[in-house]
Amino acid sequence: MKKTIVVLLLSILSASLSVAQVPSVTRSISMGYTSVAGSTDIDALGLNPANIIKQRQGTNGKFYFSLILNAGFQTSSEYLSVDFYNSYLAAENQVLTPEDNQKILTEAGNQPSFGLASFRIFGAVLNAGAPGSFGLSIDETFRGNFAIASDVFDLALYGNQVNRTYSALGTKVDGFWVRELNLSYANQIMAKKNSFFDRLSFGVALKPQFGIYFLETQKNDLTILTNNQAQIFGTGGITLLYSGLTDDIDFKMSTQNSGFGIGVDVGASMGISTLSKNLYLDLGLSVTDMGYIKWTKNTANYFYDGNFAVTDITDPAQRDSLKNYLKETKTPVSSFTTSLPTQVRLGGVLRILKGAHGTKDNYEMANISLDYVQGFSENLGGSTKPTVGIGFEYNIGRVVSPRAGFVFGGEVDFLATLGLGIDTGPVVFDIGTGNIASIFTPKSTTKPSVGLAMKFRI
Repeated sequence: MKKTIVVLLLSILSASLSVAQVPSVTRSISMGYTSVAGSTDIDALGLNPANIIKQRQGTNGKFYFSLILNAGFQTSSEYLSVDFYNSYLAAENQVLTPEDNQKILTEAGNQPSFGLASFRIFGAVLNAGAPGSFGLSIDETFRGNFAIASDVFDLALYGNQVNRTYSALGTKVDGFWVRELNLSYANQIMAKKNSFFDRLSFGVALKPQFGIYFLETQKNDLTILTNNQAQIFGTGGITLLYSGLTDDIDFKMSTQNSGFGIGVDVGASMGISTLSKNLYLDLGLSVTDMGYIKWTKNTANYFYDGNFAVTDITDPAQRDSLKNYLKETKTPVSSFTTSLPTQVRLGGVLRILKGAHGTKDNYEMANISLDYVQGFSENLGGSTKPTVGIGFEYNIGRVVSPRAGFVFGGEVDFLATLGLGIDTGPVVFDIGTGNIASIFTPKSTTKPSVGLAMKFRI
């Protein structure tokens, strides 16, 4: 029984880690995940379509693009780290002490974990003047989350104890892989003299969604009972809903898709210069990922039946057959639809200028940004827990831009972020992390994060 649960546990872990989830814009990651007012050009795609028409103060590029040069990942857990893996999982025939077992049980039981990963294959923004700005991107997104019940760890670590009932309730795995095409448009209205604002931008994005894989725990009521008569009884089971490119839960890289849907983003941004000659305020609002994916290929329920009885654990034949008791039954189902994880972003960025706004020698020395993000669905890796982000950026000679920030709430509770931007004119580099601990204590952090991007300005 212990071996069976260990195999089940490792299967859950490997499945969820292979569909990990993530932030897509390195600059946003570095600045406390703020973006709705402060993002510009390519970095605004997927966050606020109104901002693709905006550029960094003092620049006037007609065309921005990136090609296979924008990627990032992040995981969040209360226990998973490099140190945790090396201490308890790395060795092939590892022997755990009672203290090790108790620590694993205490730290990992019932603890939700999630992962994010994104990869922008291509991104571009064309500033066409009066007709507006047009954006295009192709993004690969992997998202997943999992949790393992304390009783599952208990059974895996200590074996089946006499007169115990073990419940797998709470053990789950959810994940998906989606390829997204983003077609964005933005334009702006310049206000008349003496108006409260001097610029109002608006934007919309149409985002075809190509679903590659989907996996979700639909039901889990598996319970295992042991008694003092060397008997073991199982009840309930686990049901997984699946759609993918293969006719079994087996992952492979492909350009094909198993589902299709549509997403929509809308956004607005307003610039206010009446605060002071050296201060400029941008306000932003966006609603992203309104839409759905309909999964149609290899759609099936996988039911792992946990109803069994072992009447004599001392019988070698019954003991050896334990691994066959959680039997898999695959049942094809009709196509199904999942909604996208809709989010509302509201925020602002206060820009500190050197020289009066609108003058020739004016440029942005620093900025402070604030975002509030509210999700409305837990589907496809979403969260209904609100997030507040604060970001800071200081521009040295218009070339080097150190960044930092803080994130509060959501699935991460609290994070300190850090990053750096280098603007050489035709080429812009960004590197950052959503968790400073990823730099200073990489082996012990349970929330590693890194982002890297390079874009070109013409």
